Amino acid sequence: MDPKTERVNVLIAGAGPVGLVSALILLRNGLSVRIITKETEPRTGYRGPGIQPRTLELYKFLGVLDEIWQGSGSHQTIHQYTSPDNGEPPVITWDNSKENVEETVEKPYLNSRCIGQVDHEAILRSYLWRDYEYEVEFGTELISYEQQSEFVDVTFTTSANSSTKVIHKTKFNWLIGADGAHSVVRKQLGCSFLGDSIKQGAGMLLADINLLNGWGDDHVKAWGSISQKFLFIRPYQSAVSAQHSTPSQPKNDTRVQVMIAGKDVQGIIEKLNLAPENRDTNEERDALVDMIHEMSGRKDLIFGDLIGMGVWRPNIRMVDKFGEGRAWIAGDAAHVHSPTGGQGLNSGVQDAFNLCWKLSLVHKGLNGSISKTLMESYTEERTRVVKAMLNITTKLLRQTFGTNRDEANLAQTAVNATSTSSATSNATDKAEPGGVSFIRGFELRMFGINYRGSSIVLDEVEPPAEVLDPYKVSPDAPVRGGDRAPEAVELKILHGSSSRTTTTLFEIFDTTKHTALVFARSPLAVPELSRTLAKYPHGTMRVVVVYPQGSSDSIAISGRKTDFEGDVLEVLDTKDYAYGSYLRGVDFERAIESDGIEQPGAVIIIVRPDGHIGAIVKNGEGVDRYRQRVFL
Repeated sequence: MDPKTERVNVLIAGAGPVGLVSALILLRNGLSVRIITKETEPRTGYRGPGIQPRTLELYKFLGVLDEIWQGSGSHQTIHQYTSPDNGEPPVITWDNSKENVEETVEKPYLNSRCIGQVDHEAILRSYLWRDYEYEVEFGTELISYEQQSEFVDVTFTTSANSSTKVIHKTKFNWLIGADGAHSVVRKQLGCSFLGDSIKQGAGMLLADINLLNGWGDDHVKAWGSISQKFLFIRPYQSAVSAQHSTPSQPKNDTRVQVMIAGKDVQGIIEKLNLAPENRDTNEERDALVDMIHEMSGRKDLIFGDLIGMGVWRPNIRMVDKFGEGRAWIAGDAAHVHSPTGGQGLNSGVQDAFNLCWKLSLVHKGLNGSISKTLMESYTEERTRVVKAMLNITTKLLRQTFGTNRDEANLAQTAVNATSTSSATSNATDKAEPGGVSFIRGFELRMFGINYRGSSIVLDEVEPPAEVLDPYKVSPDAPVRGGDRAPEAVELKILHGSSSRTTTTLFEIFDTTKHTALVFARSPLAVPELSRTLAKYPHGTMRVVVVYPQGSSDSIAISGRKTDFEGDVLEVLDTKDYAYGSYLRGVDFERAIESDGIEQPGAVIIIVRPDGHIGAIVKNGEGVDRYRQRVFL
């Protein structure tokens, strides 16, 4: 679609991962988009590198995981030394290889990956171009907007040259603000940005620079203590790192991220002469290198060009609503917080998945009169999750920086009891209170995020599901409505459009439609259910009939006429993975009782386009009740 000749459906302000993911989801759903950013070129820097396992799963559904995986690496081991380095072995070695837990069928991506945001964004942009021949519009700044009943009237500027900006006014059906902590979209929505800043004892200098004689990218080096002064140098892991390099296999990529923290962040800023009116890149670079040499004692480290440098201070805030009408926000525009725990970028991506399937349905007119309710469920569902996430990351922040000594002096002590990580130490008694810890709890992998109790989730399993912490559903708990939908593999295809002989649920799940998993012992249950499934708008539902382990290959309906005109896939659960995961908390024998009906029943689990379970029901009436919540 040519944006100059026809109204584009969605304007996305912001070209970070949240904006780019939003664009891909909407395009996959058949909507047209424009992405604008006031930055004149792609951003540089390694910030936000941690991609949590739950986000990896979502990337699988979106179809971008392969390149993200190839361009990323596992967490590096961290070698922490005295400051300055006295030539002795590390004081502590945070061996992140021991954090890795063996992957399971239900959770195939159990460990996080690291990729710098600069490379992360480049991969997402490449999918936009490859699949849609679409490019981000750099140097284009959102100025203001006005909401109307049928559209959003947007004013933005483009840079004609270095000194001239051209003002444009254009109408869009929707506006998504992924425009960061200073979001124009949020400010004009009138959202309260509630929270606080931690002004004492926390904050850090962040820089990206080329290290010409590095040590590969297999580990990070750190010196000192956060309670006094702390230096952290992390080599980039990226697609150009010789996948991945070690000292014996030098890398092509010389980029490193530098973090300097301590109780006197302001003094560091002044020493580096970072006041805006005094910015001189060469002087900044030389001052940074001098500080690194001083703190590390490693004057043998040879640095090249400075890529960028700035100061981060903790600012912990979130909105009271994620939007209204035709304007919505996601990511840092809606919540800002500490990077401790690696939840920020991941939470923003998950905002995008929650928002965009709902917006797509509403835009296409496929959910009728309850469109306002469906859109407002975005705020309802994400607010609880983000609030819990802020509590977790803020606690980690205070523990790590020692800003609340009554709460914790050393992060290792505070979280070791729930950790899956371990540290090996050559001299642990040398570690000072307030030293940094890299131990993190299992919950930060984000598997436990759930929407239990949501107004659009239907769970008819007895007894009713307990509405738990929205971040902490136990990995051993039975699957209930609102929870993450687990993986199941080795599903033998008995009937369907695929030319393959086996498939997995993660290969079936799709960001453009719901998936109805019909757990049945007989194909006779399918025709009855098909009458209800046929009421769903065309193209919004895929049906997968899952027969239990031990069933005959001839059980499939094999083209028997049903009322449902969409794609019906019939599979055999050869290893009981699907039944074992999804029906662990369901009395299957009782659920499929006919209740006087001659045809045998089934348990139907409806998985939403964002990979969460929208409904667990046991008959066609339940399937229709979910339709009325989301589509009617």
